Amino acid sequence: MDVSYYETSIDWARAKAAGIEFSFIRVSDGTATIDTKFAQYWAGAKTAGVIRGAYQFFRPNQDAIAQADLLLSMMGTLQPGDLPPVLDVEVSGGVSKAQVAAGIHKWVDHVTAATGVAPIIYTGLYSWADLAGSPNLTTSPLWLAQYTSAACPNIPSPWTTWSFWQHSSTGAVDGVTASGVDLNVFNGTLDELKAYAATASGGGGGGTVTPPCGTIDAAGGTVDDSDACFSAGGPAQYMRQVADAGMNGLQWTHTTASASEANYGQWDLDFAAAGTYHVEVYTAAGYATSTNADYEIRANGAMQSVTIDQTKVDGWQPLGDVTFAAGGDQFINLGDNTGEATQQQLVFDAVRFTPVAGAHYDDPPPPSSEPGGCSVARTSGSAGGPVLVLALGLVLRRRRR
Repeated sequence: MDVSYYETSIDWARAKAAGIEFSFIRVSDGTATIDTKFAQYWAGAKTAGVIRGAYQFFRPNQDAIAQADLLLSMMGTLQPGDLPPVLDVEVSGGVSKAQVAAGIHKWVDHVTAATGVAPIIYTGLYSWADLAGSPNLTTSPLWLAQYTSAACPNIPSPWTTWSFWQHSSTGAVDGVTASGVDLNVFNGTLDELKAYAATASGGGGGGTVTPPCGTIDAAGGTVDDSDACFSAGGPAQYMRQVADAGMNGLQWTHTTASASEANYGQWDLDFAAAGTYHVEVYTAAGYATSTNADYEIRANGAMQSVTIDQTKVDGWQPLGDVTFAAGGDQFINLGDNTGEATQQQLVFDAVRFTPVAGAHYDDPPPPSSEPGGCSVARTSGSAGGPVLVLALGLVLRRRRR
């Protein structure tokens, strides 16, 4: 939940028992209005074991640095397990989009320098464009406000994923006195949230920690184009969706002889265990006509490139054995700039990973069929159970070449 003095009283132990695992607590509305409940709620959340973060309602017509300094002073040094501070962007204050964007940048840069970690931005799908002109602040995790019955929220450009989602303003939480409580979910598991908070609170790494879209088990796994960890980029009108071929469908685009890619597909990878994996891609006859598909693989901090003829096999064909590190920041990227003189069809489908030790590639098991799309369960206006769930079907921030 996120709270302010509008929640007139909070029994944090009861809220925790009711399923509240994290909370954002308001510091102020600009520089003029200090939230009278902040100090009490900030300490109360910590005592109850609720992961906490401080947020500030931003007034673009006030001095951005003065607002940032106020937040830093009231919040104090981040303690182990605290979330990064948040800038709440909801109003323009009567100034231009350029001025709003400039103020946001000043605030973010100042707080980043002071804490050693990228602060979170709270905004909405339309307000980010309408108020600030959609500046690129994707170095900050996105806390998105959208009250919808849909399974997934709509993400404002240029972000490609959200880290937190405020999905209701009418919740009821045991131990909280209010006419309606704002409820939120984190895009990941509770363990991932704790890991994020542990990293952020010390400034360790000094940057954004985005929860993984999914994890490849030590026993191997498959990432399909319909899964969370696949993202398609470039002009959407040139990416075709096919439902009746490949593994759970596929996507394709035409190749180009350009020096740089326009359309591409990327499979973001996060491994539970380091090791060498046999990597295969699925290429479906009837759609795959490119003979010069160049897969760029980032693994274990290094880049390599593997070029294959997608027409060679109707099904799984190998990219080779690749050693991956445990964790993320690894991917496979396939761009449309294959250099082929005539336009061909480049297919994006499933990628399979099989541990090399003891693997049998001549008759491998079928790929997993994890559901695509976003599947976030919510508490529908109450907090009687856990509000932290695993959210599949959302792409990580794209890692380009």
